[in-house]
Amino acid sequence: MQSSVCCVLCFVIELELQWRSRSIRQVSGIMTLRQVLAKFFFISVSVPRACGCVLCIAEQTTAAMKNTNAFTWETYDVPEAASSDGAETETFEIRTMIAGRTGARKTWAAAPVLLDYLSLKDGLKDINQKNFDDGALLDMALEDDSDDHKHESYNILELGGGTGFLSVGLAKSLRSSSIAKIMCTDSDKHTIKNMRYNVIENNESKTIAVQKLDWSDGLGGDKFASALERTFQVKNTSHVVEEQNNSVDPVSLLTHVIGSDVHFGHQTLKPLSSIIAAIKHRNPFVQVIIMLKERSENGVADLVTEIEKKLQEGDNDGDGQCNNCTVHVRDVIESGGVPELKMKLVEC
Repeated sequence: MQSSVCCVLCFVIELELQWRSRSIRQVSGIMTLRQVLAKFFFISVSVPRACGCVLCIAEQTTAAMKNTNAFTWETYDVPEAASSDGAETETFEIRTMIAGRTGARKTWAAAPVLLDYLSLKDGLKDINQKNFDDGALLDMALEDDSDDHKHESYNILELGGGTGFLSVGLAKSLRSSSIAKIMCTDSDKHTIKNMRYNVIENNESKTIAVQKLDWSDGLGGDKFASALERTFQVKNTSHVVEEQNNSVDPVSLLTHVIGSDVHFGHQTLKPLSSIIAAIKHRNPFVQVIIMLKERSENGVADLVTEIEKKLQEGDNDGDGQCNNCTVHVRDVIESGGVPELKMKLVEC
């Protein structure tokens, strides 16, 4: 009887410890409840230990699961300017997939740079107030920290969200100073499932909505329009475009469209430029901010040319040309005066 009590107590203690350390996510990712109970009641058959409880085999189980798990976890700091003076730096965790679409396998290099630009610098400022006179260069080290986003309200759509890193980090960095609603999108169902996991685990479900968006389907049809309406409820309608029947176009609810490392050459050239142009035609006031790694000599230049071409052509419904279609491109220097992995910032 004493042995059974010991096992039960150790079982409860182990679950509590794993929950607090979040390693229980690794357990739940591999072992079903049935398997856990089987381990508990019949562990002496397979593990010759004095006490056949979860606590006694924790080291063996964790090591085995690390070798067989389909996920890895990475920890990041919330941008410092968003933290209170003297407060401990807040962190957040992002789960990545070992196998699957490339967007979910890692947090790509442009995402942390874009997060800093949006949250620490003037990234979210009205594009008409940004200074592009310094030439095609953005030096993040020289750029002054900005508090222009304080007390502002943002409706942000992320294209190609991948792991959800950018949306989660931005939601946390803006919470203390702004009101933000974010929709994080991707096209692959497994990527979306992992993205939703990261949003939930970081307690951002009230701020971030996860939605499928396939660029080849335009703006996703009625289903995506309904999702936009649910996520971005009409509060400030100063920039909202009304259709002929006096209903609000859900695309006009957006204030910003963001994306990082979402262009990979010919395969994304037309779909990405088409989705950006379609959004701008239906909402000329929305700001598009895309951070890209230059993967080929003319990769970003070709994308900019395609975007400008589609903006000038007008949308498929014949609503005419975009009135604010200038596309600005800047090389990005992250630190030390050295171009950061050939990063380029595209804004329109």
